[in-house]
Amino acid sequence: MNITNNSVISGPTPFLVPSNSPIVVLLYRYVLGFIFLIGFTGNLASMATFMQTTLRATSTAFLFFILAVSDTIFLFVSIFDFIEVGLTQEPILLTSYDNLCRFRWFLKGLTQFCSAWILVFVTIDRWLRTRFPFKANKWCTHRNVIIVTICIIIIGISLHSHMLSAQFFGKFVPGVATVACGPVQLWAPYTLFFFVQWPFIQVFFVCLIPATLMLLGSIDIHRTIQKTKSRIQTVAMNQPQQLRQARLHRQMLILMISSIIIFFVTTLPVGIRQIIAAYAISANTATPLEPIINDLAILTVLLSLNCAINFYVHCLTSKLFRDEFIKFIKIIYQLAGGTTGNNTININHTIMLSVVNGHVHANIPHQQSHA
Repeated sequence: MNITNNSVISGPTPFLVPSNSPIVVLLYRYVLGFIFLIGFTGNLASMATFMQTTLRATSTAFLFFILAVSDTIFLFVSIFDFIEVGLTQEPILLTSYDNLCRFRWFLKGLTQFCSAWILVFVTIDRWLRTRFPFKANKWCTHRNVIIVTICIIIIGISLHSHMLSAQFFGKFVPGVATVACGPVQLWAPYTLFFFVQWPFIQVFFVCLIPATLMLLGSIDIHRTIQKTKSRIQTVAMNQPQQLRQARLHRQMLILMISSIIIFFVTTLPVGIRQIIAAYAISANTATPLEPIINDLAILTVLLSLNCAINFYVHCLTSKLFRDEFIKFIKIIYQLAGGTTGNNTININHTIMLSVVNGHVHANIPHQQSHA
């Protein structure tokens, strides 16, 4: 890559230092703040709902639980951007900025990778249950989910490990969205890798490959269900247990499809823009950096939405999920009410004992006087 004034010069900052546009500042202040509000609440509610008795028995629900954890970590790490870009509008914690860059960008990349591939394995889990219903209980287990999750994390750490290197990665343009962190030095090989090759790698492993696998799996699941629909309905009508299993399977499919749609809508635009930007830089075209930075900043807010709205879409699309969430709320309400009720009962019981004992002690002298 030829280094020009529009790219990188001898130092970690561009020659023409970009800035956050007013729309980016407003989005990071208000929209991202709103996303945090609904995201943390919704993800915690999702975790609680997927741990309910009916759902937690399935490996799919366990995967959705892990997905909610990954999404929560992504939102937590993004709080720094919310404060720096949306609130203070200037760099913060500059003395530890390099370490924070490595920590933040590594975790954000890792959680994006994990969330995408967990959704892939949700699709695989449903595909196995549809294609091989008699072997699904052997393959689709909580133990296998844990093994798959560990493998995803190991691969994700390996893929993003270059961001943990103090020699390569740190602060780039502090305070500016999407380019606050980057190469710490003008070292041509890593600079070329980070700005030209890494976006392609990231988009393919976090967006395009997972999206393709989800799409193919969903199409095959739909075709298989259409072929076996009449047979399943005939068997299920005579066996209530089979009917419940079919309903659970159908509701899990609805949750899977809704999550995949959210993934497509929120991640594909970011991936496409990253590829266009990387191609423009590699071709050394006279493309100004500021529009690219602002576009990616706006799309990053959209990407954050992917980690915040799964719970609400699940509530809208799945009756089973709604029922389990309402059941959880009732349990919490009963526990809270039960505790208060028990305290009241204990207090009343103590008062009654005191009153009775008072009457007894009062009657004893009275009886003695008569005697």
